Amino acid sequence: MNPGETDGRAAVRPEIALSWKRSALSGVGPGDGFDADPATDLDLSSRLLRAARPILDEVAIQIAGTGLCLLLADRDCRIVARVFDNHQVERHLEKLGAVIGSRFGEDTAGTNAIGTPVEVRRGIVINGEEHYLERLKGLSCYGHPILHPVTHRVEGILDMTCIAPRANSLFAPFLQRAAADIERRLLEGSRASEQRLVDAFQRVSPQRHVAVAAIGEDILLSNRTVLDLLDVADHAALRGLAADLLPDQSRTVDLELASGQLATVQADRIAGTNGGTLFLVEHVHRPHVPIRRRPDGAGVADRAREELRRVRGSAEAVAIVGESGSGRTTAVRDLAGADPVHWTDASRIPIVGIDRWLSALLEQAAATGGVLAVEHADLLPAATLPVVTDLLPAQGGPRMVLTSGPIEDLPPATAAMIARCPERIVVPPLRQRIGELPEIAQAMLDEIEPGLSLTSTALEALVAGEWPGNLTELRVVLARTARDRASTRLGLADLPDAYRTSSRVTRLAGRERAERQAIIDALQECGGNKVHAAAKLGISRSTLYSRIRALDVTP
Repeated sequence: MNPGETDGRAAVRPEIALSWKRSALSGVGPGDGFDADPATDLDLSSRLLRAARPILDEVAIQIAGTGLCLLLADRDCRIVARVFDNHQVERHLEKLGAVIGSRFGEDTAGTNAIGTPVEVRRGIVINGEEHYLERLKGLSCYGHPILHPVTHRVEGILDMTCIAPRANSLFAPFLQRAAADIERRLLEGSRASEQRLVDAFQRVSPQRHVAVAAIGEDILLSNRTVLDLLDVADHAALRGLAADLLPDQSRTVDLELASGQLATVQADRIAGTNGGTLFLVEHVHRPHVPIRRRPDGAGVADRAREELRRVRGSAEAVAIVGESGSGRTTAVRDLAGADPVHWTDASRIPIVGIDRWLSALLEQAAATGGVLAVEHADLLPAATLPVVTDLLPAQGGPRMVLTSGPIEDLPPATAAMIARCPERIVVPPLRQRIGELPEIAQAMLDEIEPGLSLTSTALEALVAGEWPGNLTELRVVLARTARDRASTRLGLADLPDAYRTSSRVTRLAGRERAERQAIIDALQECGGNKVHAAAKLGISRSTLYSRIRALDVTP
């Protein structure tokens, strides 16, 4: 039965119809089996389980003799705890896939009382026939999300299930009270976690010549020395140092700060603080070989700048290749220096016509000295390629500079023309220059409106961005943020909604960032179809869904 249709009964509720539609768009079929694919990396000491354990113990007593089952799932819709009235109910639910670690998101199990409450962010009843999968229609359930009292993020879901065609009307108030009790304990645990971090900070903060900072999920403490030594761009680097530390683990490294100064950083992960870390940062004067925050991205950009300096004094043709918006035009200006630049753009050929465009090009090529820049050379029609190719080795006229997309994306004939340029400079995309992003963003703000600056949280969100539009996209975002700002300090709330990326992304290690980017690229190539994206990546659909949530990918 499709959403909104009837089979002798009333049409399904609108919220159920929408859930069915979401399930279908995720590639789930009503007759599909359910691949439980239980996760093996569950954190069974998570703050959710610590807060919920006493409540689950009480529920176990309260549902005795009722034939009911209570499931607790985390924010990724993975079951992390179960309470059964009897072994018969337990065996029945396990046959349906309700085991520890199995994921019941709508994109894997269709409409159900774990995945659907996450989507609608409120409690909802799912009666037997309202389930999307045929195999679940013998169950009736009520699911209620557990929201963190401070952040208002979904921390988990409580699901009360019975083997019956309709759910009992008392399920809702019962679970609402249980969820409220867990939320209260989450708040108490959050306060205790913050207090542990504060205590650790206070034990060392009086040190006058050492910058001391304590950074938790929702807290930042620092002594006066931090204000003089660390820039807001350094906070993201400190979070990155702590990302791979285990509770009570310590690590000491040499680090180059955003100011260019060298410092020794000691990072101590504080147990019981949900990832809170204490940092001791000491400025050093002796020569060090620093550990750069993002060596790969910085190296790519440095190589491009070095190549520009190397070929600046030459007269040979140059190809400047890179993604759209990555700074190819700026690279042409840097290459030209004080020499005049004659601009021509292949993207205008459909507007002015091939003949008129070629005439203008040949007229400019007859000039003396300077640089003749042919932008968007990857858009040149086949009929123009021989003419442009013949101009590349020309002597006496302007120096030829072509700009185009990445060489691997070019048609063979265009790639052959680019290969005729004796020099080629690859301009890296912004995602490979994340280490420079704070400086790039501040320079852009100085051009847009001098006096503006970004807060640490805003910078972390920008660092976590994907930036398919590269520098051009960043400038648009900063211009809009500057226009709508509330003060000269641009915070996370001032950024457009789409760019308020979770700070969890900023703490991903290099391998996880690469995995996240591969998933994003596959989803884009497959038009958002997760089934096709999973096949392209060579992983199961359930694994893809799990990694999407774990890596905070927005489909």
